[in-house]
Amino acid sequence: MNECWVCAVSVAAVWTDPDAARLVDLPALDHPVQLEKWLGQLSFQERLALSTEKRIQTQLLYGESVIVEDVVGDWAKIIATSQPSQKDPRGYPGWVPLVQLSMREKPLARQFVRVTAREAWITELTGEPFLRVSFNTVFPCGLPHGKRMRVWTPHGWKLIGVSVVERLDEITNPNPLTVGSKFIGLPYLWGGMSAWGFDCSGFIYNLWKACGVLLPRDACDQAKTGRPVSRKQEEWQLGDLLFFSTNEDTIISHVGMYAGNGRMLHAPSTGKSVEQIDLTLSDYAEKLIKVRRV
Repeated sequence: MNECWVCAVSVAAVWTDPDAARLVDLPALDHPVQLEKWLGQLSFQERLALSTEKRIQTQLLYGESVIVEDVVGDWAKIIATSQPSQKDPRGYPGWVPLVQLSMREKPLARQFVRVTAREAWITELTGEPFLRVSFNTVFPCGLPHGKRMRVWTPHGWKLIGVSVVERLDEITNPNPLTVGSKFIGLPYLWGGMSAWGFDCSGFIYNLWKACGVLLPRDACDQAKTGRPVSRKQEEWQLGDLLFFSTNEDTIISHVGMYAGNGRMLHAPSTGKSVEQIDLTLSDYAEKLIKVRRV
């Protein structure tokens, strides 16, 4: 098929295959998606199984473009074109419920804005709430409308507050650590790419995306970007990416960001939350295998 579509819900999980979703995941398959209900009813073991049983690959934000390669029943086989991956030269592959996608309509704008708040509401032109969207959601934009701005969505023109967005061509002095600090305390979610939960590499991807830099989606690919830096802490700079391995074959299993003074900002693992820790006092210190500078 190779048709271009967009995500039509606030956040859509990209599943490994149509059989990966369980009964407990039904709220995550809806349109509109029921994120709070889904995450609220998952037990620790059910959350952990998203990774250990390889159920979820990544997530899409509202309006994010995908290539639909095939449709099987109620599911679409997609490529997330804005998420670079070694799995496919076109982007990140996986499966999404067809109901959570819509055909892409050509944006009627030349400028784009990005949501800077953790979450934000877009409204109807009448001001009635329409949809709550995540940090880093990108919209083609039109003219200001008082304290709000017209934005083009998969559901037509809507409004969003000018105080919760910034134009992509006006990003100045980006600081991923400042961006990341607003998410301290946010619960970890395997495959997470939104303000409802990040995984380790999704967190790093989104911090740099907010600064106008597109990194690969996964930690193993991120470890090949930028330039190498010594593993000596005195040579690190703020924002350097720290990569870790938990096994002897040096397969990268985690990524964090250097926050200065021996500290690391990261999204750790299931059951924990985004945090800033003293790296030298943590279990990660002996597992560091690579440092890269974006």
